[in-house]
Amino acid sequence: MVGRRRTVGRDARRSGLGALRVRKGVACAAVGEGRCGALVLSICSRFGVVVLLCCLALWTEYLNLKIGYNNARLVELSSGVAMRLFYEFSDAFFGFFGEPVAAAQANAGMTWSIRLAGVPFTDPLALLSLALQDRVAEVGFVLGAIIPLALASTCGRVFCSYICPASLLFFSIGRLRRRLGDFFYFPEVGANRGLAWGVLCGGLALSLVAGHGVWILILPYFAMGQTIFHSIAFGTLSVALFSLIACALLDLFLGYQFTCRNVCPTGRLLGRIGSRALVAVRRDASECVDACTACADVCPFRVNPKLDETRDCSLCGECAVICPTQCLTLGGRKK
Repeated sequence: MVGRRRTVGRDARRSGLGALRVRKGVACAAVGEGRCGALVLSICSRFGVVVLLCCLALWTEYLNLKIGYNNARLVELSSGVAMRLFYEFSDAFFGFFGEPVAAAQANAGMTWSIRLAGVPFTDPLALLSLALQDRVAEVGFVLGAIIPLALASTCGRVFCSYICPASLLFFSIGRLRRRLGDFFYFPEVGANRGLAWGVLCGGLALSLVAGHGVWILILPYFAMGQTIFHSIAFGTLSVALFSLIACALLDLFLGYQFTCRNVCPTGRLLGRIGSRALVAVRRDASECVDACTACADVCPFRVNPKLDETRDCSLCGECAVICPTQCLTLGGRKK
């Protein structure tokens, strides 16, 4: 395997065109060599977040039934066998951590502000919006932003590739777009970096007039969380679904992960905070092929590792998978 890797790297260094030809082969080989760990982890973690959001919505119903009935048989009579099974599972699960109701209440919220095991997590954009409108925030709400901000400072825009549930949808649309690209033409529309900052300023201005609810129409992950919660907890569709569909169409017809790259203000803000993150993509210049642009072409945020760029990097690992000479790795930032 090592010999094969060296052969690919040597051939790629001999010719830039050779590097371009082996991209697909290298991506397939990367799977066998275990070089897609970060990419697989990012997919699994975002899928886990979607599952968590579904559970939080269901646990809202569990709390209602627990407080209202506190009896599995009554739950079955009112909501059916499936809900009884979920009720009993949740009762046993939360009972493991103490009193079920108190334990369930320690896990609540959605993507805007969430509490897991009693630990608060606050969207930095939510804190900014609240501070601008109310000029005061609860201590718990402020403390909840510490972990997200520390994560962005340390690892950059990692939220986008490992936590944001909407980016999993856009990631899937990007794969579909590439497949359909063999049969149809899809343009790659560029946009000024200021677009996302404009969306941020416009959203803050609108929130002063219409309240914080406007963010469900602006932030894709907020829209997805709201859609999941409404569909499960209330059995209805949220207006946020239309915002999510609009973002999905932007990604399909305007560019690969166009929304994440050009529109989402949270991603742009976290990218700025993490512009000097401690963890970054590292490049071995001695192994890098001058004529190869595979890493820059595949990056969903148009970061160019060949130029040692790190701003807006989400550590998704796609560049490390596609690199024909394996000169890209994830690790501590070089001094």
